[in-house]
Amino acid sequence: MDPIIHNIDPFLIRFTDGFGIRWYSIPYILGMVIVYLSLRKASLQNRIENLTEEGAESFVLLAIAGALIGARFFHVFVFEFDRYGFDPAAWIAVWRGGLAFHGGLAGILLVTFWFSRRHQIPVYSLTDRIAVPVLVALGLGRIANFINAEMYGTLYDGVFCVDYSQSEYMAQPPEGCRHPTQLYQSLKNFGMAGVLLLVRERVKPPPGTLTWSFVAGYGVIRFFLMYVREERTVWMDLTLSQIFSGLMGLLGLVMLAWVLTRKQPAPQAGRRSR
Repeated sequence: MDPIIHNIDPFLIRFTDGFGIRWYSIPYILGMVIVYLSLRKASLQNRIENLTEEGAESFVLLAIAGALIGARFFHVFVFEFDRYGFDPAAWIAVWRGGLAFHGGLAGILLVTFWFSRRHQIPVYSLTDRIAVPVLVALGLGRIANFINAEMYGTLYDGVFCVDYSQSEYMAQPPEGCRHPTQLYQSLKNFGMAGVLLLVRERVKPPPGTLTWSFVAGYGVIRFFLMYVREERTVWMDLTLSQIFSGLMGLLGLVMLAWVLTRKQPAPQAGRRSR
């Protein structure tokens, strides 16, 4: 089978040579809309204690800010500090590319804990609710990475390999055919979203189950997928992304075991069970 030739213009609409509407932005915008609609629906149906429709909107806006700040600073200070150094202007130049998933997740979690505490919302009712739509958003985001020709895979000449070498839009296109790792991760995210949605709707698991299933599944599967992504190793043939993903998966498994085995508190009298 012939390779897939990647030569996608990163701009949907160009206003000038370097300015316009990028394909890259559209999946992320759609993802955030999906997260908002899910929370809005939950607030209107009173499925999350103390969450109002306005609160859902505020939370999503804060989560976007937290994700961007966390992802950017994690990328700058953990992955590429030797490149950016002590240049604050470069630290905040998000439009030049460079966002790290683990930092974005940390930013969202910090916002979530702060928001739930401030508005007296049970934290697991919020994190369990957003687990599925966030996975959908991340799946769309990986499609954006593919369109943007970034985070490509290692050399591979099998089925569905992607050839970037003829791209007119990459400054330094890599040689050879590559694993479409962005699409592998997109399928992983959509698959996890489907599984967690079934669990949420049919099993009614204890609070925290979806949250830590997300953390465990994402970390463990991503750890193995990173073996076919082009990234330099730093320790024992592991990349930094693998190390953080492995720690994430381990934490998720430990916490998932805890929430599934702990004794659940009895529902309070006169309070509707959620």
